[in-house]
Amino acid sequence: MQEKWAEVRLLVTGGAGFIGANFVYQAVADGHAVTVYDALTYAGNLDNLNGLDSDSDYRLIEGDVCNGDLLTNAMRGHDAVVHFAAESHVDRSIVDPSRFV
Repeated sequence: MQEKWAEVRLLVTGGAGFIGANFVYQAVADGHAVTVYDALTYAGNLDNLNGLDSDSDYRLIEGDVCNGDLLTNAMRGHDAVVHFAAESHVDRSIVDPSRFV
């Protein structure tokens, strides 16, 4: 018999991206409270989170991980941060390398 973890309050950066959203669905299904923190750029898509907005264990904060004040405030009250936010297109790194550092 597998022991179930107690509810954990998770902040998931990049949670509207493909991999992040799949993690979010699993975490909510496992009974965890999840806050998605996502800039909703080319990689983040709210359609990836369809059906979660009616779940009381889910909420969304639109924000960039480069905004330290907003991110610090968003982290309050969470037990852990799961980080999926990333710039991933090589061509974009040539145009604006600072976003990849």
